[in-house]
Amino acid sequence: MRIKYKFFYIGCLLAIFIIQLSSCSKYAIPSEKGIQVTTINDILANPGKYDGNIIQVGGLISSPIFINSRYGAYTYFQIGDQSGKTISFVGLGILSIKEGDFVSVTARFKKSADHIWIDSIEGPKTESKE
Repeated sequence: MRIKYKFFYIGCLLAIFIIQLSSCSKYAIPSEKGIQVTTINDILANPGKYDGNIIQVGGLISSPIFINSRYGAYTYFQIGDQSGKTISFVGLGILSIKEGDFVSVTARFKKSADHIWIDSIEGPKTESKE
């Protein structure tokens, strides 16, 4: 009788482990204390909710532009989600990013801004094309 219970518990633990593995996102964004981890779709749907707040958002880089002027170096880029919606960001310096990189950006969101100035960027995390 005890052997059946052991197999039952081992089976339950194995099932929980498999469910946990399958529910993990390929590109998980770690949450930091006091920072709202959100999606681009949520921000664009309700920009007033995030106005003035520090947010963390992840997605794929598109349209990076590197500018080196007498006033300094800047990197303009867009981050897009699976639905194709994008938000424009700008960072100080020439960032080591390229088209298609997955990054996580922390920034203070301003709904009236054309570009959002980033506080930090994590990544890039590139997919190997095999």
